[in-house]
Amino acid sequence: MSSPVEDIKSRIDIVELIQSYTRLHKAGINYKANCPFHTEKTPSFFVSPARQIWHCFGCGKGGDQFKFVMEIEGHDFPEALRMLAQRAGVVLKREDPAIRSERNRLYDLCEEATKTFERNLSLTPAARAYLKKRGVAEATLQEFRIGFAPQSWDFLLKALSQKGFKKEEMEKAGLVIKSEDSTSWYDRFRSRIMFPIADVNGRVIGFSGRIFESEAGRQEQASPAAGSRKPEAAKAEAKYVNTPNTLIYDKSQALYGFNKAKQEIRTKNQVVVVEGQMDCVMSHQAGVKNAIAVSGTALTPQQLKVIRRLCDTMVSSFDTDLAGESATKRSLALASEFEFERKVVSIPTGKDPADTILENPKLWQEVVAEAQPVVEFYFKKALREGNSATADGKKKISATLLPFIAELSNEVEKAHWVGELARALNLPEEAIWKELKRGATKSYAGSYRFQERELDQSKKQPTRRDLIEERMLVLLSILREKIKPEDLENRYLVFTSAFNQELFSFLQKGQTAETANLAPQFKDGLDLLKFKGEVITQMSTNAEAEFGICIRELERECVKERLLKIGEEVNRMEKSGDQIGVTSLLNDFRTFSDKLKVLSHNV
Repeated sequence: MSSPVEDIKSRIDIVELIQSYTRLHKAGINYKANCPFHTEKTPSFFVSPARQIWHCFGCGKGGDQFKFVMEIEGHDFPEALRMLAQRAGVVLKREDPAIRSERNRLYDLCEEATKTFERNLSLTPAARAYLKKRGVAEATLQEFRIGFAPQSWDFLLKALSQKGFKKEEMEKAGLVIKSEDSTSWYDRFRSRIMFPIADVNGRVIGFSGRIFESEAGRQEQASPAAGSRKPEAAKAEAKYVNTPNTLIYDKSQALYGFNKAKQEIRTKNQVVVVEGQMDCVMSHQAGVKNAIAVSGTALTPQQLKVIRRLCDTMVSSFDTDLAGESATKRSLALASEFEFERKVVSIPTGKDPADTILENPKLWQEVVAEAQPVVEFYFKKALREGNSATADGKKKISATLLPFIAELSNEVEKAHWVGELARALNLPEEAIWKELKRGATKSYAGSYRFQERELDQSKKQPTRRDLIEERMLVLLSILREKIKPEDLENRYLVFTSAFNQELFSFLQKGQTAETANLAPQFKDGLDLLKFKGEVITQMSTNAEAEFGICIRELERECVKERLLKIGEEVNRMEKSGDQIGVTSLLNDFRTFSDKLKVLSHNV
């Protein structure tokens, strides 16, 4: 019996799937296009209908239907599985039916609540007038499904009850709250502009309610209906009230506007992070459609992981108050763990994005386009606000800037800013380096430090040796019938991974996938090699000549590496007094040295 994954892959043709996102052109037995994951003029993105795989020869990304959806939609594997299962008509049976039913019920609840809030906004002139005053266009209201919760303790409760939903279900969706005496329920959102929060697929999973600051609203808020016991009535109302964590909503993962921004984020290879929903809505209205909001908090590792699948650059624009400044620093510090290129928006007026856009939409576009690298931004800010003439001032400026400098992964860039800081403070560079290395540069990321290193692995740049190995194996996969056994048997070839070694052994012996009884991962690796070989055949004029160059270069790299290891072993044996071992190794050294001379001469 086939697995759900295999069943889905058999039902969804990879060409049809990818064509629903980007235009493909026939290229021999394959298809090609400009890569949807990086900017290019010459198509290097290829799709194999025979093998049901894709690969970009420009950025190196590739895989099957699931991998494509994960990359293009920013999904993790479970999300991609659910999406493709729905597309293929495959029923996933792993999830408890009861939980799945409850989850779907909560989706229905949130959708109905959204419709209820939307209808109520159309019936509330004061709320519409407020949004118009803030510059929100009618089309934007509809696009983001903005609504209004009236000043009532049971408006939504009654509306949803009439639709057949139970109070207990509404509570699980985070829409109502049970009273302290557990005898009644009341609406969580009252007298608030309602912003629905959607998942990556556009399904509403929660809400953020911004207080509607009307005098009448404040008076009514303080005086609930007689006999009602609302413990928070006397408390100051928060500017924003958000849905608590539920079965379908997790505040550490949800991002406001992400479902609408994801395509633009990928296209521009950049995300603009703002603090509030209104900032995000107005940014989209002003044409900066790669904006998302984090509801006044710092980004989490889960959120950054999703964003990182789509882009390399993060532009931050948080409010200029202390809370916004702190959130910006924490987000930027954590973003460095995910190897984002980090930038900061500087608004000359000191206003937030929404107010800036209200006055001058073009200004917002300009400041986003001119966002400064994080160190440059804080460098100028620290010098502008600090006193570089006093010892205490120099200490405070360096304490502000050194954490950002310490987080730089590029040593040249790090050295540049150390030099700039030394000159600005009129101090020797040695003093700055000493302070930097002293450990006084604790990251703002704090306890949120990214623990998983998967991104480090995925973003690791291949070495020259890696590229030669792959090229040689690709060429061997399409030339194996033309290559003489002696061309391979007498070569000193050591591969960097057991995977590549296994593939080479398979290709060298002239076996078939069936007779070799390869594991599934090796069959996949072989399919990818053959796919790359097909593309190379279309693009290369002389594959045999290129193979000869590759195998000589690879052997040179292997011999050079062996000579280095022999040298290390000789030093170790000399220290231990093993003269017999030294003599034997020196003979090996001469043998490999002679071999290297021959290979270098033939290149």
